[in-house]
Order: sequence, then C-alpha cells, then structure tokens
Amino acid sequence: MIETALEECYGQVSGPSGAATKIGLPARTLDSKIKRFKINKYRFKVPRAS
Repeated sequence: MIETALEECYGQVSGPSGAATKIGLPARTLDSKIKRFKINKYRFKVPRAS
C-alpha cells in the first residue's frame, strides 16, 4: 500500500499531491512507517530534466 502510493506520487511523501495525502495519513506518520519498513522512497523519484 505504501509503495503503491509512493510509486503513484513519484516518491513525494508530503504536500497536496504526496503519498501521505493519498493514503490519508499525516506526512510524519507515513515517513515513520517508511523508515520502519525500510522502504527506499528515493527509488520512486523520477529524475528531473535539466
């Protein structure tokens, strides 16, 4: 569930388009769960064009 939300939000945890909003959790709580389950949120980020 967490990984799916992170994938859909391209690794963004907080903010209106973040995974926490999508799941319905506070961003700090989601960040704690990401750390507890040892999920690498950076693997979901898309590199920005420069």
